[in-house]
Amino acid sequence: MVDRSAGPVATSWLGDVLPQPYTDMMRQFFVHSADEILRQRLPAYGRQAWELRREQVRVGLLQALGGFPERTPLNARVTKVHRMDGYSIENVIFESRPGFHVTASVFVPEQMVRPAPGILLPHGHWPKGRYQDVVQRRCIGLARRGYVALSLDAVGYNERQPQGHRNSWFLFSAGLTLQAIECWDNIRAIDYLCSREDVDPERIGCTGASGGGNQTMYVSALDERIKAAVPVCSVEMISDYMVKDFCTCEAIPGEVRVADLTEICGLIAPRALLLIHGILDQGFPILEARRAASRIRDIYRLYDSERFSTFESYCEHDYNAEMRQAMYNWFDRWLMGHDTCSEEEVVDDRLLRALPDGLPAGDASLASLFVERTATLMPRSEPTSRQAWLERRQELTAGLWQVLGGQPLRTGHDERLLDISREQGVRTERLWLRSEPDIVLPCCLLVPHGDEPHDVTVYLLQGGKASLSHDEAQAQMREGRAVFAFDQRGTGETAYPHHLAFPSAFALGRPLLGMYVWDTIRCLDYLCERPDVARIHLVAGGSPEAAMAGLLTAALDRRVASVSLDSLPATLAVPSEQPEFTTLYLPNLLRHGDIADIAAMIAPRPLRVSALLDEHL
Repeated sequence: MVDRSAGPVATSWLGDVLPQPYTDMMRQFFVHSADEILRQRLPAYGRQAWELRREQVRVGLLQALGGFPERTPLNARVTKVHRMDGYSIENVIFESRPGFHVTASVFVPEQMVRPAPGILLPHGHWPKGRYQDVVQRRCIGLARRGYVALSLDAVGYNERQPQGHRNSWFLFSAGLTLQAIECWDNIRAIDYLCSREDVDPERIGCTGASGGGNQTMYVSALDERIKAAVPVCSVEMISDYMVKDFCTCEAIPGEVRVADLTEICGLIAPRALLLIHGILDQGFPILEARRAASRIRDIYRLYDSERFSTFESYCEHDYNAEMRQAMYNWFDRWLMGHDTCSEEEVVDDRLLRALPDGLPAGDASLASLFVERTATLMPRSEPTSRQAWLERRQELTAGLWQVLGGQPLRTGHDERLLDISREQGVRTERLWLRSEPDIVLPCCLLVPHGDEPHDVTVYLLQGGKASLSHDEAQAQMREGRAVFAFDQRGTGETAYPHHLAFPSAFALGRPLLGMYVWDTIRCLDYLCERPDVARIHLVAGGSPEAAMAGLLTAALDRRVASVSLDSLPATLAVPSEQPEFTTLYLPNLLRHGDIADIAAMIAPRPLRVSALLDEHL
């Protein structure tokens, strides 16, 4: 549950759903969607081609890292044992290479089935290293779940501070890299885990966050004893590294020439890989993480796509409780160019004019061309029978979905119930759900008193749920209806400039209006899965855009029992330069039908239109 007292000021009487506004969601969505389209045009790896590429990546990565030394005796010993509640801590020291000591702690379950899975936990750049509370919590959590968990100090941290870390750029002139040194420490830590009688060497996992996530990625790519890996807040497109500061341990000479991080993660396939990210992470932006995940998933499809997954938490750079739970679940599942130069000049405008006196009177305009074209569209005869109308409605349905860019793949709602409150017999639920993998919809559901299923009125409003008045909601509940209000993408808590969203959506081939329709349909999906929901009624308005989205939703989804629309235009066969009509002129819509045709698709369900914007209907 969200501590609402610590959140932002509520944008309406309904309050906010998200801990803070997700204003970058739409930009992330557009860039990721465009990237997905472009990616589909790239030659895909076949299994044989990837196996060849895989070996190239592995060899190239090892060369870029500077290689590893030979294995030498670990000389490992336990220095201290602490008996705790449900587990014990064994403090360990070993030599990853002669004279180069690694300090670590092993968290051992008090009761376990021997041998147990072993988990390696490299830490990131936390101020206290492996002593940091978020590191300790996952070590103890794993031990109490029956895992043997080993957490080691990174080079230069805590007891290893004299070894140095951040200012060791001199390593590169000798052909060494700090990442390789850390990676070898981790490989030797796995050697130690596998040497223990209480560890099953066939069930080794690894997880870490931030710099520890990078270590998890590299060691899992290069050591196939790791059967399940969970890098957290780390894996992204390597191009993002070109625009941010990073530590010496994250620098690998010529890595870009070797492979993208997605191909390095591909080395882990077909072993289980879960990527965890924070949606608000500024260090490892979620957009770059999603782009990377798409490419990694393509590689896993060559083997077993079930062994790859992602999890997003609405947080910043972290390894919080929700992320740790996802990690536990995952381990449980799988372990239990050319330039030219020329001179330029500028001439007087008049030298470039073809018609000094301007265009002739009566010349065509864009508006007249529009009118002329609509007049040539094949006229449609009125249906003469019910069967003829059903066929016509089916044609319209297919045509409208084509105009809207098609239906996205239905995925899980991933709904998160964040807050429940009760006041004066009304239960208020604040939740968010996903319309698409990158799209979060903040929602509020108001349920009046009573245990029986309620009719629900869904509000699709121009400004999102904040535009719903208290009086309107109360009027609905007095009639015994529940009220559902949500922020369609780019509005309310995910507000994004409309003048940017509209052309981006257009360029994707999915008009913004169609995205609003899909968001509404996904809310209907969610409501129809609830046992306390009877019929669904739709109210849409506040602008022609919202009204049109409501009209299309009701026409395409017959789960809407009735619809009320405000500010709906009567026709789109008349050109308008008014900005509020811009998004309504969907590509090729009038080839299929006009407002009246779409409205007729709702029959025989009730349709109420108020504030019709002209007389042509």
